[in-house]
Amino acid sequence: MASIHPASSLAQGLRALVSGQFDVALPLLQRALHEMPTAPEVPAALGQLAAQRRQWAEAETWFQSSLQLQDRQPRVWLARGQMLEMLQHPAAAAEAFSRAAEYQPDLAAAHYLHARLRRELGERSRALQAARHAALLMPQDVNALQLLAMLQEEGGDPAAALPTLEAALRLAPDRAALHHNRGVVLHRLGRHAEALAAHERALGLGLDVVEAHYNIGNTLQALGRADAALTAYRSALARAPLHSLSLYDLAKLRWVLGHADFTAELDAAERMAPQSDVPPSLLGLLLLRAGRGEAAAAAYRRAAVLAPANAAYVDGLGQALSLLGRHQEACEAHQRAVSLAPGDVAVLGNAARSLYAGGQSIGGLALAERALALAPSDQHALALVGLGWRLTGDARAGWLNDLDRCVAVVDIEPPPGWTDIASFNAALAKELNQLHTDAEAPIDQTLRHGTQTRGNLFDLDLPLVQALKAQITSAITAWLAAQPGEAGHPFLGRMPSRPGAWHFTDSWSSRLRSSGFHTNHVHTHGWLSSCYYVSTPPGALAEGSRDGWIKFGEPDLPESMRSSLPAGRMEAPKPGRLALFPSYLWHGTTPFQDDDYRLTVAFDVLPD
Repeated sequence: MASIHPASSLAQGLRALVSGQFDVALPLLQRALHEMPTAPEVPAALGQLAAQRRQWAEAETWFQSSLQLQDRQPRVWLARGQMLEMLQHPAAAAEAFSRAAEYQPDLAAAHYLHARLRRELGERSRALQAARHAALLMPQDVNALQLLAMLQEEGGDPAAALPTLEAALRLAPDRAALHHNRGVVLHRLGRHAEALAAHERALGLGLDVVEAHYNIGNTLQALGRADAALTAYRSALARAPLHSLSLYDLAKLRWVLGHADFTAELDAAERMAPQSDVPPSLLGLLLLRAGRGEAAAAAYRRAAVLAPANAAYVDGLGQALSLLGRHQEACEAHQRAVSLAPGDVAVLGNAARSLYAGGQSIGGLALAERALALAPSDQHALALVGLGWRLTGDARAGWLNDLDRCVAVVDIEPPPGWTDIASFNAALAKELNQLHTDAEAPIDQTLRHGTQTRGNLFDLDLPLVQALKAQITSAITAWLAAQPGEAGHPFLGRMPSRPGAWHFTDSWSSRLRSSGFHTNHVHTHGWLSSCYYVSTPPGALAEGSRDGWIKFGEPDLPESMRSSLPAGRMEAPKPGRLALFPSYLWHGTTPFQDDDYRLTVAFDVLPD
């Protein structure tokens, strides 16, 4: 037999592999391996052959052998990533796709697959960067555009997501999921009528899934069509009776509508699926937020029986018992929760709060410091550590919560075209009042006797809201630039690296009526938080009055403990003024008695 040139064995083996003739390919590639022992292409081809035969361990061995001979093989990294994803190793697969894209920057598939997996892993910043590359390389690929739009929306940039989605829709006008995603983005932008039309178009194209009906419910809520929203949430539940978001938001909507039986659907779900921990756990959460400690504790106990290893349920039980003043039982429940989830920052923080409320300051501080060590920027953990320092007489409490250095008030300038801030605020109040359509405060927020807008206020395409956002942006950038900073301080040590290097994370409007107030709380989504005063009841600004004022430093502890932990600073709710403070700083407001509303815009900020 005439000898075969080494390249021919490999070439023939590759041709057989591509054509699906695996039995023919194997001996040819094995021969090539003997003829070309240092050629990385041979083990790479054997790896692909093993993967085609679902011989995963053998495929991984061959791929690694190839990469050891030559690491810079983007196609091998791509193939290895696809195999690892199939084996449900997403982190390793994502890293393989990243290497493929690094070695061949124009390999669009690598960027796309890298972006998709990074999103699934919760690494949205890296996912967005990869998705941008994929969309640039494949501007006519609908999947790449759809993924990019999803990441833009999830990353807080719905204004960028909308044109991306519209470009995808020009390529695939009948893809129902694109219309649904466009509806979600339009909803976030406050264009609710258009959002509803997009969702209805998606339904008309056959997207009859639980998420479609759930998001229609959200949009109908925003349009003030509460009865239709209830119907949409119930339609979602008809398709997935234990869909947690639909169950939760349906109950929340019924609460703000004043329905006494606002938990009826959750009660029915629990009866229908007695072995599921979803309904009782959601009931526990809602009842806890409603201040109904006994019922919340009972619901969490039922959930914990069904899922005894779930620390969140024992944590919820501890919070309910603490609310009831049963501090010893609360501490015992939280001890169990911590044993189940010793590295859960939220559980550690809630346990610390229960210990503080039960008079165990040293033990509470130890748990708070554990939480902070795990998450040094966690605002609730910082607040609890500061509270522990205050309770134990540690001077660091004054350093952390320095009310002179860390709290400020700034009067903003009227936007261009407005002669004074009073006339701007009057017009802004009309625009904001159109958004306050509920009868009661949201069940899961800190305000009492008032209402709060939904979603991110600054995302809405409303002219006066956007004008206010621009003025606030300028005022905050100037104020931050003037702060000296202090290395190691949780607030002053995180000043932006350059002017304007910060972004809004949340924004909303609150409207309090007579007797309204905010309970003491912190903001967990920010670093810097603020409240802008749009309109204020006259009595709040009367000489000697402290009605409706914001107070700093009084913690969320039982009322019996607050007399020894008074607020250290109060500020008047003067219209046109910003109150700026660290997100971890305890704050609340005093109630007022007046027929006029107290209307504000609040937001959180993070440095870039």
